[in-house]
Amino acid sequence: MQINGKTRLTHVFLTLLAITMIYPFFWVIISSLKTTDEIFTSAFSLPTSLRFNNYYNAWIKASIGTCFRNSVIVSVIALALTLLFASMAAYVLARKWKNRLLFTYFTLGIMVPLQAIVIPSFIIIRNLGLINTRAGLILIYAVSGISFGIFVLTGFFKTIPVEMEEAAVIDGCGSGTTFFRIILPMAKPALATVGILSFLQYWNEYLFASVLIAKAEYKTLTQGIMALRGPYTTDYGMLTAGLALAIVPLMVAYVILQKQVIEGMTAGAVKG
Repeated sequence: MQINGKTRLTHVFLTLLAITMIYPFFWVIISSLKTTDEIFTSAFSLPTSLRFNNYYNAWIKASIGTCFRNSVIVSVIALALTLLFASMAAYVLARKWKNRLLFTYFTLGIMVPLQAIVIPSFIIIRNLGLINTRAGLILIYAVSGISFGIFVLTGFFKTIPVEMEEAAVIDGCGSGTTFFRIILPMAKPALATVGILSFLQYWNEYLFASVLIAKAEYKTLTQGIMALRGPYTTDYGMLTAGLALAIVPLMVAYVILQKQVIEGMTAGAVKG
């Protein structure tokens, strides 16, 4: 097969783009195995010796392990709630309430910046007595992701033939059984899309965490990484080790789910 000049140019461009995207992650990994002096004197070279003690210091001494556990608990539970409520609302909007105005109302939350709702959210969480608790953060995260979930899932549910549900009803399935056993399994690509993007948002969120959580035992990973920056000096080896611990789970999750994410985004765009 012959490759023309335009194709070669495209390949070169994509290769350079891939290197540009991958290199920052590679730099974080190699820097996490260096001392602070090495990072400043030879920032782009490989480490002279592998200093895995940076990871130990970050995980144990700097309590990144505790923060990591809190982020996992908060993000996973918030994601489960987001997927549950967003999928149910999206199904109703796709099948029962097909009014475009109603769909727009439910998805308006996408356009509201999080900074605009910090104070109202803080007041609500304070009145509920959930300041300095994981539950307060879970509630905020779950609610903040529902609009995006509805936006993606409604479009996907519209692509599922109604005959599938009619056949389930003929077989004696109720509404709940049809939704959870027929519709949701068919919507795995869209659920994976909403899941990975929402989890990314929750995992990297810092604003609400810094406002709602002050106790060390409930701080999230982003708060823990920020705490690695000293007021006068910073151990950049330990700091980049903390960043590596935050990045790796996201990269692994995306590699595993990338096919479903792409399928969900393309299928959800077929109908709106």
